[in-house]
This record gives sequence, structure tokens and C-alpha cells, in this order.
Amino acid sequence: MGLPTVLLDAQGDDAIGTSIRSELAAYGMDVSRIRVEAGASSPHAVVLVRQRDAARHITYFPSTAKALSAEDVPEELFMNASLLHLNGRHEDASRHAVGLAKKHGVPVSFDGGAGRYRESIRDLVLASEVRIVAREFAQKFTGLDEVEAQGLALLDDVAQVVVITDGVRGSYVWSRAGESFHQPAFTGLPVIDTTGCGDVYHGVFLAHWLQGQTLGFCAKAASMMAASTAGALGGRCALQRS
Repeated sequence: MGLPTVLLDAQGDDAIGTSIRSELAAYGMDVSRIRVEAGASSPHAVVLVRQRDAARHITYFPSTAKALSAEDVPEELFMNASLLHLNGRHEDASRHAVGLAKKHGVPVSFDGGAGRYRESIRDLVLASEVRIVAREFAQKFTGLDEVEAQGLALLDDVAQVVVITDGVRGSYVWSRAGESFHQPAFTGLPVIDTTGCGDVYHGVFLAHWLQGQTLGFCAKAASMMAASTAGALGGRCALQRS
């Protein structure tokens, strides 16, 4: 979306890692802070998409590279940063990064994906000002079943914005300022592969939020781009057109 972004991660020196870094760099990502470990394998997944309804089966192969540590998170990155975005990986490094973000007044956002909740990352969620999570993540985090109750429970402590995404049912948004609304999903577009829709929603929402757009604008733009992403295999066709 045109905003300079640095990725901190750990990968192997294999062909998959080289491909990952090359593709991210082609999209404008700063990959210079990715730690490349000799002899380690990089994370990758095999995604099988069913043609008739775009349902997916994912087989994930995690990296054998060591997780990032506090030493892999340089403080100078936070001196001019606008946002720290976390997804629950590299827990120790993430906690150190949160401390640096708080020290330098950098807001934190958290991506809570479906099937990714675990109790050990609760403190990372609670440290974030922007919480965009899947409905399943919200249910497990709060122990509540109703989406309204989940949203209000997540809107506590330091949280300023909470978004719960719910697939074809759209997304639900709450703010500390008292704003609350439902953003319907965009329908009528071809659905070939839903890989990456959630990630695209996060990126588009946060990019517009950082540029001072209203939450309504952020949610609508994110929903539209996420729906467009499903129009081709691979999860990045909408990004290639943007």
C-alpha cells in the first residue's frame, strides 16, 4: 500500500527462503532484517484448493531456523516507526519489541488468526492498541460466543480499535471513541482461492488507519481488497493490481 515496511523473521538459506525474500522485496518489503540461518529450512506450505467451492486444505512445514531473540530486534527501528505489527510468532522477540514500542510511543497491532490462539500470547494481545482477530480467535480469547460481547471484551486496557473478521459474514468494528458497526463482506465477485484474504484485510486496514482515514473507510477498503484477493489462485492478485 506504499508504506515502508520492515519484516523481522528467521529463515533458512535454502531455495525456498531465497524465493520468499525475493518476492517480498519485489513488493517493496525491506527484508534486510530477516535472519538467514545456514543449513536451516524455511517455512512453507502446500495449499490445495477445491475447484467447486474454493475450500482449502493446508499442509504447513515450519522452519527449522531458531526463533528470533531480543538481540534480533534493534532499537533504532522504533525511533521513526509508526506501528509494530505482531502475529504471535517469535514470542520472546515480540515481547522485547513491545517494550521498545512502548518506550518510543509506537502503537502495537495484533493479528489473531483463526486456529492460532494459545494462552502464552495473551499478554501480546493485551499490549496492543489495535486488535484485528478472527471470530474463532475472539471466542477462544474471551470465552464468549456472541460477537458483540467478544468485541466489547477485547476493547479493554490499552485497546483503541478492535476488529473481528468473520469470513463471508463480514467484519465487526469497535473503537474506544464509542464507534461500533458491521462491515458486510463484498459478494458477487468470483471466489477461486481465499488464501491470503485475512492478511490482505489486515494490511489494507492498517495502511489506511495509519494515514488517518476513518474506521468506516478502513473497513470498507479492507473488505473490498480481501474479496478481490479471492479472485485468483495464490492470494496476491489484488496486490498485483493495486
